[in-house]
Amino acid sequence: METTFTMPCAAQSVGPANQLIGLLINTLLASQCSLSPPEMWPKDYAPTALEKGFEEYDFIVVGAGSAGSVVASRLSENPNWKVLLLEAGGDPPIESEIPNLFFSMQHSAYDWDFRAEKSDKASKSIKNGSFWPRGKMLGGSSSINAMVYIRGNRRDYDQWEANGNTGWGWKNVLEYFKKSEGNKDDMIADYGGEGEFHGRDGPLKVESFSSTSPLKFVITGAAHELGYELLTDVNGEEHIGYAYMQGTINKGKRCSAAKAFLNPAKDRPNLHIVKYAHVIDLKIENDVVTGVRININGTKEMIAKAKKEVILSAGAINTPQILMLSGIGPEKHLKKIGVPVVKNLPVGRNLQDHPVVPMFFKFHKSDAHQVSREELLDAVYMYLSHGIGFLTNHETVDTTGFVNTKNDSVFPDIQYHHFSYQKQAPELFFVLSTISFEKNIIEKVMEENKDQDIIMVMVTLLNPKSRGKIVLRSNEPEHKPKIYAGYLEDQADVETFMRGEKLYYDKFLPTEAFKSTEGDFIRIPIPECDKLTFASDEYWECYTRNLVTTLYHPAGTAKMGPETDKEAVVDPRLKVKGIKNLRVIDCSIMPEIVSGNTNAPTIMIGEKGADLIKEDWKDEGKHEEL
Repeated sequence: METTFTMPCAAQSVGPANQLIGLLINTLLASQCSLSPPEMWPKDYAPTALEKGFEEYDFIVVGAGSAGSVVASRLSENPNWKVLLLEAGGDPPIESEIPNLFFSMQHSAYDWDFRAEKSDKASKSIKNGSFWPRGKMLGGSSSINAMVYIRGNRRDYDQWEANGNTGWGWKNVLEYFKKSEGNKDDMIADYGGEGEFHGRDGPLKVESFSSTSPLKFVITGAAHELGYELLTDVNGEEHIGYAYMQGTINKGKRCSAAKAFLNPAKDRPNLHIVKYAHVIDLKIENDVVTGVRININGTKEMIAKAKKEVILSAGAINTPQILMLSGIGPEKHLKKIGVPVVKNLPVGRNLQDHPVVPMFFKFHKSDAHQVSREELLDAVYMYLSHGIGFLTNHETVDTTGFVNTKNDSVFPDIQYHHFSYQKQAPELFFVLSTISFEKNIIEKVMEENKDQDIIMVMVTLLNPKSRGKIVLRSNEPEHKPKIYAGYLEDQADVETFMRGEKLYYDKFLPTEAFKSTEGDFIRIPIPECDKLTFASDEYWECYTRNLVTTLYHPAGTAKMGPETDKEAVVDPRLKVKGIKNLRVIDCSIMPEIVSGNTNAPTIMIGEKGADLIKEDWKDEGKHEEL
């Protein structure tokens, strides 16, 4: 029997063996191609716009990320409204679909590749300033992140409301979290009573990660020894303890905001999505926004007009950049850059993030296991064929701890994230290099990883007091803005970090769970700190200031607040103050960053923001808010 498949070896075959092997390979290739095929994603309207020009739209949404995907989808539910969604990137790549490969998209064409400015107070052992990745594709950062589904806690949102942001308290926002959520884990979905904390029918699929890494149980075993509760649901009523987090995944694949909200809406005739559309600035006449100026595919500049509103959902970095390039921002700064001032507002201020300080621990010195080539190939086969195996998760990343290091409050001030790497893990070098640690730090960790497993514990500051800012580098839209992270400007942040570091070093390291797995601390070579007494307060402060970096959660740069709040850019209905027909709906409106990962809260902001728009444009003033 003849076969057209050519084997890359000299082995003889009468036909059937070659055919079977060829069938297997072709099946795997087809499975690979099915992970992110063009037909899965919405059609690009750019060719039509370039040929015929833009129609006039009711709403223009800038940014197809965690919030923008939601807003465009929800607004286009009204068949009488025409909606244009503009995205600077294109379709997500195959790597975006595979949970274990989430780190691989950084420094790629799917990443805005931002970097914070150098500071003499923080990130001192990080070359050229902290690297800040942001997703540049459909789904935005929800297509590049670690898929963790965390909401923060009720105190966060009740504080927003107490500060004058009516309608943003916990009871209000919880309904929007539930509206989005399609939770597939019965135990968690029913926790606290069916429907109290979770939704089952929303488009955003949420389920538990499938990781069975032994190091997960080392972490939670140590926590148990120390008296910490293993929480069933970190998005429920209790927030102090350890837990296995859920993620925005579905059957072993990422569930980004684009997949959840845009793919189901892609055939609506009233929703046009333009990819590779770089928004230059807003068109403003007499303090009224009428449209946006766009560069499509880097080849043609066009203007799209909006009859009702323009909604900026470009994220905590790009949203303030677009506002400032349009003349909406701090007057003194805009004049210095050469941008005509339209409205003097504190755009770009109030920048917050969840800064992290990594601590490195090593395990299994006598029996660490290195993933073999055969095991890796088996994992690829199991993933492509059955959607199972370690490519569906990211080892210990789902294992987290929330603690309060200062008092007995039921609300945490520190979160511990855990990134684990088996013996001689090739991805460890990529991760450390991406963070841009100094060469001697990378070499030390890689040396320890030659014969031991590694856990990088990210000590995370949940409620930073320090603030940074975003400013324009120039009045040219293609120039990336300057990011001043502002880490550790307030000494209270340093002290909270130190308490979190000492708790882990002093308490976790002596536990039986750590000792029985040969757990030990890796002392990182930092010349400035090595002169100090090891593990003293002075040492931990030095350690903190040298290694602090980002957890990729920038927020707050278009602050929401009442009229009396002079630091606010938008009001509680997310309208830009003093400008008509313009809203900001993304994480930049957060007055204070939430106490946990920011993707789920940003999707919630998209849901609530879309309802605010529907309410404001509803005939006879009828309310549609939940």
